[in-house]
Amino acid sequence: MKKYLSISIASILALSAPDIAKAQLYVTSAIGGIPTVSGASLENFDEPTPSILTLSGSAYLVTGVNYRVAYVPPNFSGSTAAFFGESPTSGSDSSQYVTVWGGGSATLSFATPQHYLELLWGTIGAGDCLTFYDSANNVIGTVFGNNVPGAPLDGFNNPNDTLYVDITSTTAFSSVVATETAFPSFEFDDVAYALVVPEPASSVLFSAGLCTLGFALRRKFA
Repeated sequence: MKKYLSISIASILALSAPDIAKAQLYVTSAIGGIPTVSGASLENFDEPTPSILTLSGSAYLVTGVNYRVAYVPPNFSGSTAAFFGESPTSGSDSSQYVTVWGGGSATLSFATPQHYLELLWGTIGAGDCLTFYDSANNVIGTVFGNNVPGAPLDGFNNPNDTLYVDITSTTAFSSVVATETAFPSFEFDDVAYALVVPEPASSVLFSAGLCTLGFALRRKFA
């Protein structure tokens, strides 16, 4: 049975530049979840060169675990693996997944602007960051690991440390960039995306912001 996590409301730094369209990003998460939008496009990153993915710097497609450079696979539970055709359906992800270290980036680019993104987010850390861009390459919003409701943020690789995270945006986005602003790395797999118009909901709400600036401010004033 899927375990749905509690929901809270928060906000982060908003950009004031008049030419940037600010988005509201609604974030929910579940252990063992699956895409909630019917007909969403799917990407499990098992091909050698996934069409929507561009890697830069210290970002890689990997399998297995490497403690020396500190990356570990997400954990499967619930219905996630079966929905994406992955095996095994529980335990550590043995298929190919994305890892991003400090100084690297993994960009998901979409031919048609989207309103909905969902991903299997492993060992969620406070410095894991997703930055959303519109078609003019303006930042319209960000989500950090510590903004995800129910994320343990304990640095372990237990089943409950991997969440299936659902993000909907009031402004269409054309790309999403994953970066790691702390230590050690950001791992994800099994992405779903769709052009849907999000409905208002009680969920975690975020404004436009920059990953590096937002995280630096949190560290400074913590």
